[in-house]
Amino acid sequence: MPNNWRIITTKPARTSKKNSSDQEIVKEILTEYELIIDSYEQAIERPQKYEKQKEYYSGKKKNHKRKSQVILLPLGKNIVDIEAGKPGKKSDINFFRETQQRFSPKQKFTGDQAYLGEPAIKTPKKKPKNQELSSQEKFRSGRTC
Repeated sequence: MPNNWRIITTKPARTSKKNSSDQEIVKEILTEYELIIDSYEQAIERPQKYEKQKEYYSGKKKNHKRKSQVILLPLGKNIVDIEAGKPGKKSDINFFRETQQRFSPKQKFTGDQAYLGEPAIKTPKKKPKNQELSSQEKFRSGRTC
């Protein structure tokens, strides 16, 4: 991939239809890489209206939050996609499932334990309590020995 590419987006352009072929080319190029995915929450002020409070309440952190997701190229060099400001109630894996439609079905991802169980995402193996991972397990999960 050329070094002069800074931000690649898979979101469709609003202005013209000719960009759809460019979008397909970008999707095809991205399938050569295993993209890194992560989500995070940002605290917000408690909304005034009860309906908004329910929507943005994160039961996990007991606060009102906005959830964001970032998808990067390997080594974190370039941003591929950003989804920001979703209600904090949504889990990481469900958030990913909504945005996965914008990528090729062949696209592979790497994520943390929050994405466990999703076939398109490779997650690291958790270290057993009071034990170490074997060299083979470290290699499979993408860790260096």
